[in-house]
Amino acid sequence: MAQPNNNEFLIRRVGKLNWVIAALLGTIAGATLPFYVAKSVFVGGILANLSYMLLKRDLKNFLASKLILIGRAEQAKRKFYLKYYLRLSGLALVIFWLISRHIVQPIGFLVGSSAIVLSIGITMLTVVRRFYFSGRKGLVHES
Repeated sequence: MAQPNNNEFLIRRVGKLNWVIAALLGTIAGATLPFYVAKSVFVGGILANLSYMLLKRDLKNFLASKLILIGRAEQAKRKFYLKYYLRLSGLALVIFWLISRHIVQPIGFLVGSSAIVLSIGITMLTVVRRFYFSGRKGLVHES
């Protein structure tokens, strides 16, 4: 089995960290907040993670597309964006329905869906810290 490159490792790490943070936020919410709000945190985390997984899959398919390999990148890009915006519109409709029917509490939902932002931020901070403290000086010219 081929070793993943550093970018693939980071994408996998973000994906796993998404679930860990969503579970952590949901658990904390479940232990400290009313059920309605805790359920909203869980639902927000699940929807955001599912959306991330689908986007990752579509992006991989786009990059490995036969259309790109035969020089029809514009057609592949249009297909990718069409799927992306259809999924985003569907997600917006689901979120609207959940909030308008009072199935989820908006702030709790927002907290749960922020798991992805937190995991990307944590991953980027670790990459920057590793690079900064590794002693590399490739970005700075010393006179």
